[in-house]
Amino acid sequence: MSRYSIALSLTLVGLLAACGGGGGQPVTDGRPLDPVTEGTPDPSLLRPGDSLQAPVVALDGRVHVGADVAPPAGALLPSARHGAAAVSYGTVEDGVGAEVLRAYLEADAGLLTNKQYPDGYTRRFGAHPPVVRVAEGATAELIGETVRAVQLINASLPHNWRLRVSDDPGPDDLFRPADGQILVEFAALEEWSHPDEQPAGRVGLARWWSEGIRADEAPHPWIFTTVSGHVWIDHTRHTGRDLLETLVHELLHVLGRRHPDASRFPDTIMSTLHPESGERIGSSGPLGHVLHPLDREALHAVYGRLKPSAAPHRIADDLGAWAATSHHIRGVVHVPGGDITFGVAWNNGLSRPWTSGLKPETTPANNPELSDSASWSGRLLGFTSAMESVGGEARLDVNLKSLSGRLNLTGLETWAAHMSPGDVGTGTAWGDGDLAYTIAIRGNTFSQTGGDEGVVTGVFFGLSHEGMGGTLQRDDLTASFAGTR
Repeated sequence: MSRYSIALSLTLVGLLAACGGGGGQPVTDGRPLDPVTEGTPDPSLLRPGDSLQAPVVALDGRVHVGADVAPPAGALLPSARHGAAAVSYGTVEDGVGAEVLRAYLEADAGLLTNKQYPDGYTRRFGAHPPVVRVAEGATAELIGETVRAVQLINASLPHNWRLRVSDDPGPDDLFRPADGQILVEFAALEEWSHPDEQPAGRVGLARWWSEGIRADEAPHPWIFTTVSGHVWIDHTRHTGRDLLETLVHELLHVLGRRHPDASRFPDTIMSTLHPESGERIGSSGPLGHVLHPLDREALHAVYGRLKPSAAPHRIADDLGAWAATSHHIRGVVHVPGGDITFGVAWNNGLSRPWTSGLKPETTPANNPELSDSASWSGRLLGFTSAMESVGGEARLDVNLKSLSGRLNLTGLETWAAHMSPGDVGTGTAWGDGDLAYTIAIRGNTFSQTGGDEGVVTGVFFGLSHEGMGGTLQRDDLTASFAGTR
């Protein structure tokens, strides 16, 4: 496909109005109530640089790192024993299925029409992922919730489409952001910079600007993609998870999704009202993870499989064979009070890592049972980009005075694609067999500060930090790890 000069372009403006919101709820999605030394940054608050990290969600006394894709206990077949970790492998039918996904995307595309696409088309951002900017004046808490919303969305996007939150705040008097940007503005409804009349009851609004590029591909000679967006949030009427849900909802509008028919598609964050209860979708849904399976698969499909401006009748062909079955690798490490489970799910070409364990009572820095230094050792499991199973050793050494340390992943080996991992030492060396990262500790979490390529998101588990675990995301390896002290 060839494209002509940008001069041959059409600019369209889209507006999604009157996104309502329910009552506030306590934050339960990964903001531990840790004691903070006066004058130091709250370690539980996320910062713009954390936007590429995996989401951390705390629920029911446990902490979950990564996507909400863990298989049910007992759903996989035992595969091997890797040190202290029991490894299992197999498939689970945990997707929404091609028929439901196609119907949702076709209906969504049909809501957006123009002269070139009278039957509708699929809307998405252009060739590169946008940068999210929070308007000036937002508190650290609101910036953190924006980062959390981006993390939850990123967990379902292809790796090359992850969004990033900028350290540079956006102007609070700007209406149309620059191309390639999404501006998030927190203000009371009457202070919104949107020029239209503000109807009662609105708590969130998304507006986007699209561009049509002339192309020579039949039957439609134009390709329309979103080039920038603006999200307004009335944070004075939001608390807790309701704020997070509204942020995700409005950001997904800018990324291309609209309000579906709630009677056909009730299980999506984009359905504003439940057809029976009248409550916002998500209030009794996937809790802190916010996104439903249909939301996750739609993001994956639109940004990983569909062509830009795909018309409803082309969506089935673009999707191709879309499986409802996921391949899983899973490990279990025993620690007092509750096991750490970890693994990776592979579905339709996208690998998503996760780790889950018992929430600590305090932070490592405030744990009297830990001395100046501490170590944890365990195992790593994952998939390569070719879906080969990967296993290896994981060791974390930390200095609690400097709140820094090193994560070493060694003895990395692979087994054949679509095959369960064998015993330690029976595979083929992965690369040069090891990866190493320097890490920094913040609260009960840690992340990479240097070393090899990759994004490390880690958490300490157990009432007294008896365990640790996390996720690793690279272009050539998606993995999770866990270990004990």
